[in-house]
Amino acid sequence: MSLEAISKKRIKELLESLGEGYKLVAPAWEDGKLVFKEIKNMDEMVISHELPYKSPKEFLFPQLERMMCFDTTGGVTVEDQSEKTIVFGVKPCDLEALKVLKAVLAQGKFHDAWFVTRMEKTIFIGMGCSSEKPGCFCAQRGINRKYSSTCDVFLRDMGDHYKVEIITDKGRSLFNGLDLKKFKFEEVSYPENMAQSSRPTDETPRLLEIDAEENVVFNQVDWDRIAERCLGCGICTYLCPTCHCFAFKDVKEKDLSVRYRVWDSCMYPKFTLHASGHNPRSTKKERFRQRVMHKYVYIKQNQGYTACTGCGRCIRSCPAGMNIKTVVSEIMEVLDE
Repeated sequence: MSLEAISKKRIKELLESLGEGYKLVAPAWEDGKLVFKEIKNMDEMVISHELPYKSPKEFLFPQLERMMCFDTTGGVTVEDQSEKTIVFGVKPCDLEALKVLKAVLAQGKFHDAWFVTRMEKTIFIGMGCSSEKPGCFCAQRGINRKYSSTCDVFLRDMGDHYKVEIITDKGRSLFNGLDLKKFKFEEVSYPENMAQSSRPTDETPRLLEIDAEENVVFNQVDWDRIAERCLGCGICTYLCPTCHCFAFKDVKEKDLSVRYRVWDSCMYPKFTLHASGHNPRSTKKERFRQRVMHKYVYIKQNQGYTACTGCGRCIRSCPAGMNIKTVVSEIMEVLDE
């Protein structure tokens, strides 16, 4: 379902009307970086083709999350910090990451009630990218940077206008009762080249995938050489839109014991440290191998998705110049031999 098109000059006004009763999250500048943040003033919002420094993952899966409290009598209070939220301006690579997070955290025996509740209360409004950014390789991950249906509403860039496409019932609910005439939605022709933008072409690059048995990738790749430059800082995992490793921390606060969930990283030396003192991934090589195989082998085997969207955030921010695209390409070459 489409609502024709709306002038770009009126998009903030539209969002302000749609956002009544919702927390609005959108790209904005903070400390010199474009990030997703809660918008208090519409002048803060930045509408552009630039990919934000961080994905909107933290609004579904917070970096620090208060989960439950235990009092001295043994009573337990489960926390609910979720609220109705609109996340605006999400690019196709980050929308693709939602598929991975939902497959891991919203299904099966690892069903995460906190994540699911936030998902149910969140409406995503997607937008396309005009071009790949430095480090991006979404095309090699099979992602169309101009369009995604993995959202509730999508805005197609048509020059001076956005074509508004409503995809889900949640997206439609935003517009119920809205005076559309007020925003002067217009009938705008739909360029043929835009309609074809999601069709594969002969120029589509080879898909970046690891298609091999676990033991083959585990043993035939020179992981010592590949991981040599890695510093183990973990910034790649914190910026990744699909990473979801976490740890629990219990903290005493007055008369309560409070359980928090905090992000963790498979790149940290103590990530798999056992209580006995044994660490099955004690070396940098083993930890880096785990990260790559988790994304390109294990999640694909278990959930059917490769947990890398080609957003390039890890490449742009790595202080040692590590490049997961190059790493996977090298592995593919080894497997082709």
